Amino acid sequence: MSTKKQLRRERQKKKQEEVAKTRKSPVWIFILSIAAIIVGIAVWGNFFGDDREPPWPGATWSAAHGHWH
Repeated sequence: MSTKKQLRRERQKKKQEEVAKTRKSPVWIFILSIAAIIVGIAVWGNFFGDDREPPWPGATWSAAHGHWH
């Protein structure tokens, strides 16, 4: 017959194994969130990024200054 201590240890070990199976690693969540942010920035820049058409008629691009004149 098992002692109370042995039974308690077995229950604790079983509970820890169940928790370990269902727990997601925070490292993967962090990596996936960083990847999602990078993809989001790329998509945002593609749709709302630099538009090489002049903002008003007659405007010219100044490469030295990096903006429209």
